[in-house]
Amino acid sequence: MTLGFHFKNRLKEFNYGIVIGAFIMIAGYLLLLFIDEISFQKIVFDPKEVIISILIYVIVAIVEEVLFRGYILRNLMLSFNKYIALVVSSILFSAIHGFNPNIDLMGFTDLFLAGILLGISYTFTKNLWFPIALHFSWNLTQAFLGFNVSGQDVYSIIEFKITENNLLNGGDFGFEGSIFSIIAQIIFIVIIWYYYHKKLKKVIT
Repeated sequence: MTLGFHFKNRLKEFNYGIVIGAFIMIAGYLLLLFIDEISFQKIVFDPKEVIISILIYVIVAIVEEVLFRGYILRNLMLSFNKYIALVVSSILFSAIHGFNPNIDLMGFTDLFLAGILLGISYTFTKNLWFPIALHFSWNLTQAFLGFNVSGQDVYSIIEFKITENNLLNGGDFGFEGSIFSIIAQIIFIVIIWYYYHKKLKKVIT
């Protein structure tokens, strides 16, 4: 059994992953601006940092998805119900980030849901291209928009000031520590599950 790098008919899923990750972050950024949770300060464009960031997030997305979805989730699914396997792999995914700076219960919960979001499609397709694209797009977009990435202060094209650290803006952990991130992930988990569940039913019937 392969890890999940099947190329046939997977470009659409890859594109969906890129779009969803960017959409959640851009929508979150605009919402926080609208409700005055953050205030725009300046743009800092450094081509070298942009390229380095892209390379780093490509590597992070591939390595983490191969490990947590392609290896851990895949092997758990051989012994357990796929949803139990998904929950266990997501707990491990959040636990491995437990030493990240500024993490709290909200951040841990968000990372657990991120594990579900990134893994739900794999339980149906056994393919990594969607979660890799989503993982990459999620990290890169939030970084460029000025958010900390899982608590880590990174290079940003846009810089903003947080009005006051709270559960709406995620504080020092970044957007991933916000209630809006949790809501967005739950919505897309349901959408993705429904999409693949309906697709599977069509195949069976």
